[in-house]
This record gives sequence, C-alpha cells and structure tokens, in this order.
Amino acid sequence: MVCDPVCVLPYGHAMPALNHYRRLLLPRFEDVRCLASKSFSPTLAAENDFEQAFTFLYNKYIPVMGEARFNEMVKAHPAFSDAFADPYERVATADAVEILGRHEIASEDTIFMPGADFYGIIGFLNACAARPAAQRPKIFIRLIGVLEAATPFYDDPMGELCRRIRAASAAGVRLYLSAETPAYADYVNEQTGLITYLTPYPETSERLPLPETDDFNVLCAGSARLDKGFHHLLEIMQGVHANPPRRKVLLTTQTLPVKGSEAWDSYTSQLYATSGVTLLEPVISSELMHDLYRACDIVLLPYAQDVYRMRGSAVMMEAAGAGRLCLTLRGTAFSRQVEYYGLGEVVDTIQDIPDAIRKMAAMPRDRMQGRIDQARARFFLDINAAYAHWLSL
Repeated sequence: MVCDPVCVLPYGHAMPALNHYRRLLLPRFEDVRCLASKSFSPTLAAENDFEQAFTFLYNKYIPVMGEARFNEMVKAHPAFSDAFADPYERVATADAVEILGRHEIASEDTIFMPGADFYGIIGFLNACAARPAAQRPKIFIRLIGVLEAATPFYDDPMGELCRRIRAASAAGVRLYLSAETPAYADYVNEQTGLITYLTPYPETSERLPLPETDDFNVLCAGSARLDKGFHHLLEIMQGVHANPPRRKVLLTTQTLPVKGSEAWDSYTSQLYATSGVTLLEPVISSELMHDLYRACDIVLLPYAQDVYRMRGSAVMMEAAGAGRLCLTLRGTAFSRQVEYYGLGEVVDTIQDIPDAIRKMAAMPRDRMQGRIDQARARFFLDINAAYAHWLSL
C-alpha cells in the first residue's frame, strides 16, 4: 500500500507522487493500492483509484479548511480525546489500525510512505507494535523534510519521531528508511541508528528536446513562495537587463497565493511590469506545468539555504526528468546533487545568478543537450539502483 495521509490538495506533488510510486511498485508486487486523506476530493480519488483513508491532521500547516471546520472534523473522530497529551496521535493510530485490519495486512505485505509525515509514521508504528509478528508488514519510510516535524504537541518533534522509530525498530517492527538528499539521510541515520538510503524522486518524464527559439526561456517552476526565492526574482531580472546577453532572457513564474500576500502587491506589480517576465496564477494544472518545462531552456531555483539545508527539490528532480539544467544556490541540500551529477549550475549568492544566466544563455544548444544527457543518465541510473536495492530489503 502506498500511503500519503497528506495527499489532500488537487494540485502540487502529492497526488502525482502516489501515481508515480504506484507505477514504480507495480512490477514488484501483485497488487498496489494508493491511500490518501479522507479530505481529498472524492471525484479525484475515484478518477485516480485512491482510497480516502486518513484523517487530515495538518490544517495548521496546509490550511485547506476553516479552523472551526477542522476542529469539528477531528473532534468527531471516535478516537479523539482531550484527555490525552497528543489527541492527534490517537486519531492517527486508530486510522492505521482500521486500515491494517480492513485490508487484512500480514507479514508478507508492505506499507510504503513516499513523503512521510509525523502522524502517518507514528500511527503505523503504534498499530504494528500492537500486532503479532505474523501480522506486521514491512514499512518503507521515505523522508523528504516537509511534514515529519509537523505537530503542535512536542518541543522537539523531529527528535521525538526519531526516538519512536528507533524504539519501534528495537521492538521488532521492520522499518526501512530513506531520504531525499544525502544531508538528510546522514542526519536521520545519526538520530535513529538505522541505515538510511538515498532515494530522490524517480524518473517521471521522458526527456524533452530543447526549444528551437532565439529567446532564452528561464522557468522558476513550482508554487511561488518566499522560501523559494520569489522575492529575489525582480533583482535577478534587473541584473540580467543591466548587461543583456545576445539571446533575450524571458522569465516565467507563478504569483504568490492571493490570501496573505497583500504586503507583496507592490513588488509583484513591479515584477509584472519588468520586460520579459510572465506571471501565472498561483495554482496551475499539471498539463500546463509540463508545457512550461517543454518551453523552457533552464529551471531557476533560488531557494533559501536555511529552509532547504536538508531538503530536496521536487522541481529540480522534475527538471532532470524533463531534460533541463537548473540554476540554484550553494548551501541547499539538493545543490550537492546538482554539482555531483552535473544537473546544472550552482552559485554562491543571488547576485551571482544574473551572470550565470548569461553564461548558460551563451552555451550552444548541442553542448547543453550533451550535458543534460550525461547528467540525466547518471542521476537516474543511481536512483533506479537505489530503489531496486532498498525495496528488496
């Protein structure tokens, strides 16, 4: 079973990830089922053959409903009780117990969590610990550094999670860990004492040919957020225009979410008025995103080093799949992968990005395509080998 309790939005990476991992796992198992949040769209769940199975417990971090409605939903769960220090844990554990029982899960079965979250992990650990060994499945936990520490009830959520994982493993629960970046894998290994493998996002797209245009198209893909460098884009484009390359540089990105971004209205207006900049809606379809990858020459990732010091970038991995080099900042965890595999260019500061764009725009297409093919081949060879080994444990 591929389980993502946080698959709740009709856009973003969670919904496609369930489908990608189903395809990855189908050759290895007789049957693969995908389980999402109970709050996921029933229509999309039916279209994608997802089971709505988990109570959504992360409205504080991913606000998909009003606070009153969220509290009412969680408190209506039969397992919820304010008498416990962490009532969410009781809800998550009850969900996991129900899922394991309803699907008649046994020792030959596997739980796979592609973007593991705090309560999803805790719930399955508790449910499995209460079962006899013959009814305990293997649990593969892929950590991506997003919601593993998303709980309001602990001062050190990540420390608590790692202690629980360590204790469950010592008690005989069969746990197999992986992480999205080398830095995060090393950290999890240090905290849990368990071997933690490296499993970036698998290949999800065929390589797209570079566009045959005179312009140089830069895509700042994914949701517009400050930790993804949206507030640096104006400075970057002004720096490019101060010494423009032979090929005209065009930048395409999304705008900040409407709610809560009023303070950035003036900045967004200036960015919108900048020559060569195209601003899209905060939420776009996966089909349009694919078209944007096809139309671009490179992908720009000016991500915050502090936020991404352990985390990977799904956009970087999607860019590799589509056959596009990326440009990012040194200091993020995924910048080590970009440098090691040659997946793009890495610079030290925001001020270095305009010059890097000029250099990449001057690169002949055949040379850029050769770099992409070399980097892409090495990257996905290692990824495929990593999954093959990890899932055979």
